[in-house]
Amino acid sequence: MSGARVIPLESGNFDEPDDLALVEALRRGAPGAETLAWYRFGPMVARTIYRLGGPGCDEEDLSQEVFLRFFRKVGRLREPAAVRAFLTGICVRVVRREVRRRWLRRWLRLTNRGDIPDVAAPEGDPESRQVVQHYYGVLDQLSAEARSLFVARHIEGLTLADVASLHGLSVSTAQRKLVRARARIAVLAKSDPVLRAYLQQRESS
Repeated sequence: MSGARVIPLESGNFDEPDDLALVEALRRGAPGAETLAWYRFGPMVARTIYRLGGPGCDEEDLSQEVFLRFFRKVGRLREPAAVRAFLTGICVRVVRREVRRRWLRRWLRLTNRGDIPDVAAPEGDPESRQVVQHYYGVLDQLSAEARSLFVARHIEGLTLADVASLHGLSVSTAQRKLVRARARIAVLAKSDPVLRAYLQQRESS
């Protein structure tokens, strides 16, 4: 790419390239490019991991895995301008695997009473934390694919075409699976006292 500028991150003073130039620098193995990519895309990756996986995910470890895969595969990125969607796709695959592992751990690590151990809630006021915990409890009852589809479409805000592509599905198949996921979430939310009260409060406000 002509005009791309990448200056090694030796002194901390550098002209920061745009996304396209940064992808080009990563492909060339330019000094400091991986560090800059980590700081450029890290917050987005962490948010995506949290939204896909919920409070039970180790964002730091999963972010490292996402970036390791990204650095290995960036040469396959045909459209450098789509780097953020490319990273989101990696997040989807990494978190889906983690969700499957979490389900297995929960089955294997039940308490003596048969309860699933508590999951740490995000910071915020107690009521919001409780709602978020119950919300992720509902998402945990979906399959890994259904959860990933729902989060990518309705929380990350990706287009239906992008969601289908990231999951290796046709648009029509992705749409059908999303309809089923939304219906399942609606049923589960209405059967949960905390979420039912929250939804009723929102409807009346």
